[in-house]
Amino acid sequence: MSDFSTNPAPQSDVVEAQGDATYRVTANELRQFVERIERLDSEKKDLAEQQKEVMAEAKSRGYDTKVLRKVIALRKRDKDDIAEEEAVMEMYKEALGM
Repeated sequence: MSDFSTNPAPQSDVVEAQGDATYRVTANELRQFVERIERLDSEKKDLAEQQKEVMAEAKSRGYDTKVLRKVIALRKRDKDDIAEEEAVMEMYKEALGM
């Protein structure tokens, strides 16, 4: 015996768990969510490829892409967090005689 029974619904595909009327999955709605996520994954891959191309262009122009990535990451962070981290880093370096 199956865990799910299919109830005929004229306008949508509704699957209802046996004994639980509150759990309903509309196949069409579920398919839409899956397709949206797949589309976003595809767009994310396209964006990643474009970022690689920009980095390659920057590298070909003589920029250090490792440092460029660090600058981009720093721009995303709060200035106070950066200052605190740099102060701790300086303190550690002084403690080690660097």
